[in-house]
Amino acid sequence: MRVLLCLLLLFAAGAANAQSTGRRFVSVAFHDVVDTREELTTDAVTSDKLVRFFDWLKGTGWTVVSLDDVLAAQQGKRPLPDKAILLTFDDGYRSLYTRVFPLLKIYRYPAVAAVVGTWMEGGPDSIVRYGEFDVPRSKFITWAEAREMQASGLVEFASHSYDLHWGARANPQGNAVPAARTWRYDPATERYENDPAHRARIRADLDRSRRQIATGLGRAPRALVWPFGRFSGPALEEAKKAGFSFAFTLEAEPADAGGPLALHRYFPNLNPALGEIADNLRFDVEAPETVRVACIALDSLAALNGPAQDAALGTMIENLRTLGANKVVIDGQAARPSPGAALGDVFFPSRLRPMKADLLSRAAWQLRSRANVEVYLHLPLQAAVAAVGEAGVPVLYADMLRHAAADGIVVEAPGQPPSAASTHKNAVRKRRAALDPATLDPASRQALNVYRAATAIDPLLRLMLASPVRVGPADWADYVLLPPVADANALAAAASELRAQGWLRPEFAGHVILGMPTAAGAQVDGLRRAQHQGATGFALCPAMPALPPSAALAAAFSAATFPYRP
Repeated sequence: MRVLLCLLLLFAAGAANAQSTGRRFVSVAFHDVVDTREELTTDAVTSDKLVRFFDWLKGTGWTVVSLDDVLAAQQGKRPLPDKAILLTFDDGYRSLYTRVFPLLKIYRYPAVAAVVGTWMEGGPDSIVRYGEFDVPRSKFITWAEAREMQASGLVEFASHSYDLHWGARANPQGNAVPAARTWRYDPATERYENDPAHRARIRADLDRSRRQIATGLGRAPRALVWPFGRFSGPALEEAKKAGFSFAFTLEAEPADAGGPLALHRYFPNLNPALGEIADNLRFDVEAPETVRVACIALDSLAALNGPAQDAALGTMIENLRTLGANKVVIDGQAARPSPGAALGDVFFPSRLRPMKADLLSRAAWQLRSRANVEVYLHLPLQAAVAAVGEAGVPVLYADMLRHAAADGIVVEAPGQPPSAASTHKNAVRKRRAALDPATLDPASRQALNVYRAATAIDPLLRLMLASPVRVGPADWADYVLLPPVADANALAAAASELRAQGWLRPEFAGHVILGMPTAAGAQVDGLRRAQHQGATGFALCPAMPALPPSAALAAAFSAATFPYRP
């Protein structure tokens, strides 16, 4: 079995490389560039770091490409070189003209620069609203400077929206979610934006941005850089209709010219060292991902109101930080009378089920922004089918994703046959997109249909399949979540079984998440023994342990390398 799996791995890797040859590249999303460390903000780098990076590109065989090169590769006219990189600079900071442009001319590097419409308006002494702050208009470039950079042939300007670079109110509690991703909540009417209104708002903004840039630079932009890298499915459709042929995200992974409306970029924030930037430009992962999942329910929060609910949510967030989870699965349903009962109340507005409390959106966004975790949303599949029918479940999930911004969803599906296909995120997405539901068993077909309905709302969602048996990752899922075991011996045995099958190799280990024992005393011992087998993914599911966690559990479970607890 091991020999066969190794041969399959080599074949699959070669096939994947052959398929992507000439189209895959990396892109970097720089923002402001400053001269001293005292001037640094979270999204800035110092000019000496940028110079070192440009020197490193020149000296290590990288080719800096333009959008014309990406288009040629997309159309099959001219392949991209093996080490191709696209440079982008967001927000239109003044440093684009004073620091970046002179370097581009010296190195003869092309770049894409994205400007926000409202930040380009007004005279030099005026004030613009930058996020939550009022800043001088002089912080950003002028149209005259933009025209000079465009005329050089080195800088292509993209839209960063006209006025979507802010957080729109997304729920009754007042959380602000990126404006291109959320269905806005109006506290005056206590109603959410509907789909036509959401589309109209996004389209009006993008049309205005294109007109503004066409007036300022003589031509409309062909590229759109989504603010914060977040957008909805309907927003993406409106971008296509508006005339954009390229769109950029902030997903830290390679880009593919074959998917021009989802070009991923690495964002080097906090002024990283050159070595860190270089590591993030590698296509191949040398070590498996460390995954620590905690599953939570919202019933205890729903039983509280106002300040008491806020305090309980804050305590939950701090306990999760102490635990060191880096992924959290939130149940979108209220507790049912028994595990086999049909789905009852939910924690989000839905056309199909009664709402117990409008709480999921707030919990998801607070966890993402304050606990620094990826958030996955879950509804029990068969309970949902029993409540709304198979055709209604995708609608239910779509309702959930409209009202709660997340990183992925969790859906139950049976074990999958072994596969040695590439686990790169883009490769997984392509296989998932090409999958024919008719070839799947009923539960897997339901899971795929649910996922597709959810990504019609949020195209960047990842998929975690909850499997009732121990298997390797399905080649169309990002992760497989395995059921909890009885004790430490069972967890070690599960890891040993997966290792023998080849699923704890570095290519796969980070995609297989082992359910830990429910008994607190067995968790640390079982985790350590499973780690010795090569396991790197563990979950405290279906329910998180009593919080705050013990010091021993936090130290063993935490995804942080140092210190143990973030």
